[in-house]
Amino acid sequence: MASPKQNKKNVQKNRRAIFEVEAAVTSNRAKAYASRSSVEENRAGILKNYTAAFMGNRQLANQNTDDVFRNRKAILATLDTSSDVEENFKESMINQANLDFLEHRSNLNGAVLSVNEKMVLVNKLLIEVNDTIMKANEGIVKFNDNQISQNNKLLDGGIALNRATSAKNSERIKQNASRAKTIKTNATANSKKMDAMTRDMKANRSKIDKNSSLIMERRESILKNASNIAKNQAKVAKKISP
Repeated sequence: MASPKQNKKNVQKNRRAIFEVEAAVTSNRAKAYASRSSVEENRAGILKNYTAAFMGNRQLANQNTDDVFRNRKAILATLDTSSDVEENFKESMINQANLDFLEHRSNLNGAVLSVNEKMVLVNKLLIEVNDTIMKANEGIVKFNDNQISQNNKLLDGGIALNRATSAKNSERIKQNASRAKTIKTNATANSKKMDAMTRDMKANRSKIDKNSSLIMERRESILKNASNIAKNQAKVAKKISP
């Protein structure tokens, strides 16, 4: 059986182990919140790109498409035919233009559907994230309730020091040492996971920034197209009527 002196020595060892565990857990807490901040920043960047690409570039590009085919139809409508062959040519060209537009629109609808399907999966994952957060919050509440109950027992004299024995102390000290070791192992594993996540988040940030640049470059191309379309519109207007 362990003596009080040996127990005291082991208590000190546990105190050091717990101090080291505390340092690891506290460090991981800081890492976790830093990671969460990076995740949120990346998500904000992704949503910014989404808005710029979908609400900005896509709408501008679609407007350009409408204007292009508006010009095409107007150009074909100004053709004066003098025979059935020429009339058929004109009408078949108009039909072709309509089919070009409808085929393009149908393909875009497929792209929108694909995006919507992915967004459904994203929303499902976000719901799962919320469920995990809610479950973790419930665990915090239960833990606090239990600790409050233990504090109340201490305040009410629920622990009798005169009942303590070296054997019971030794058992508790061993349990504390085992728990400290387990927590340290978990903390080390968590730290490695967060380091890996940090590398992934940095890679994501690089992709997000690259996409942002590409979106703005594409915006310039879209605006250039709009300018050229406007020039064509002026020419079409003159063909309709001098």
